[in-house]
Amino acid sequence: MTSSKIHILLIEDNETDAILVQNDLQLAMGDQITVVHAERLSSALELIRKQPFDLILSDLTLPDSDGVTTINRLRESAASIPIAVLSFRDDEKLAIKAIKAGAQDYLVKGSLTEGVLARVIRYSIERKRLEEGSRKAQKRFQTVFEKAPLGIALINLQTGKYYDVNPMYACIAGRSVDELLHLNQSDIIHPDDVLSYRKEIELFIHHQSHDSKIVKRVLRTDMSIIWIEMSLVPFESMDGQEICYLCMIEDITERKRMIENLRHLTTHLQDVREEERTRIGREIHDVLGGTLTVLKMDLDWLSKKITADPMHERIKSLYALTGEAIETARRVSINLRPNVLDNLGLYGAIEWLVREFEQRTNIKCYLESVISAISCNNKNFETSIFRIIQEIFINITRHSRATRVDIELIEDDTDIVITIKDNGVGITESQLLNPESFGIIGMKERTQQFGGTLEIAGTPLQGSVVTLKIPLTIAVTNVGELVHD
Repeated sequence: MTSSKIHILLIEDNETDAILVQNDLQLAMGDQITVVHAERLSSALELIRKQPFDLILSDLTLPDSDGVTTINRLRESAASIPIAVLSFRDDEKLAIKAIKAGAQDYLVKGSLTEGVLARVIRYSIERKRLEEGSRKAQKRFQTVFEKAPLGIALINLQTGKYYDVNPMYACIAGRSVDELLHLNQSDIIHPDDVLSYRKEIELFIHHQSHDSKIVKRVLRTDMSIIWIEMSLVPFESMDGQEICYLCMIEDITERKRMIENLRHLTTHLQDVREEERTRIGREIHDVLGGTLTVLKMDLDWLSKKITADPMHERIKSLYALTGEAIETARRVSINLRPNVLDNLGLYGAIEWLVREFEQRTNIKCYLESVISAISCNNKNFETSIFRIIQEIFINITRHSRATRVDIELIEDDTDIVITIKDNGVGITESQLLNPESFGIIGMKERTQQFGGTLEIAGTPLQGSVVTLKIPLTIAVTNVGELVHD
């Protein structure tokens, strides 16, 4: 609207009818409206080109136009102006045709009243405003749909059928839009991922989730393989039954490659660090430990030769200090390179770790296991598992204030499950998510190296639980009687 008044264009060739309608309009709306009258469609179209109107009231039968054609021609020239039809024919079929052609209302001339006209004017303008809003929203969505840098598709997840696909979706999938509209979603998924894809989709539909993310591989027609991340959101109901989902996909192949490269780099750095720790530990044990042992033996010999004080007491003191230094060197050497792994195997090393932790911290430890031996096909994995458990004990010592730790080792169908539970203050969510929790980050990185999982949970004042799962594909066990320690 260009002003507070409603500007109405009345198209009526019958002068008497035109006067009656204008009179009814004035009675219904008073000075809220202005009315411009045209007798022919051609002159009405000329008026539309020259000035804005808020509503067109038009007879269907005019000297230069007849029937629904009148509406079509008005719509061509004034698509945004609501149209109400005036007709002397009380014909329902004609009324439906007029509405389908774009008219907002159909009025029979003989039944016009002030109230009807007022309602028609307001309703027609409001309906048109809503239509315009809907049309603009649809246009905005279509623009986003067509130009979005993400692949977007409207899809029936039950059948996998596409309702619509944007150009970026087709580009990512390596197919044309027309080709995709004749395929199902599972047709583009890599054959090795189809089964897991269908299971995840069934789970998503069954739980009626609001959104979900699924990562799968796509096999393109040129046989190249890419990774995509799908974001699924329920969109609208089709025909009152089928639910249409919005599926947005992003090519994450490069991201996956970078993560994999970082994982390899992390693994390499950890291997290098382990090798360096082993070398330093061996030097401390062999060279420093050996030298200190010789020194201790010589001090023992001297203490027997020199019996006069104060020299004898001084030598005995040095003898004791040397013994402490040898023990320190041994402990540092073991921490740097857990030779218990070589001597006792992984399970024995875990037992040693539990005993050593208990002795050093005075925190009571209870080990329960149905496993008597664990070995991995890659010895680096054994070191990683040992380091993870070592880090868990370090965290308990530093942060938990626990007085008791329970360690359980079991084996299920797919994994060796190691659960370590303490009765301390409990780890918090913020501690778990803290990007500077390097100990936790390191444990997770080590776990990823052998394809395991690590879960950490805490309850305030009730302690924390760490669950480490080691896939049986990389480890074998001897399962025996339940062992309590």
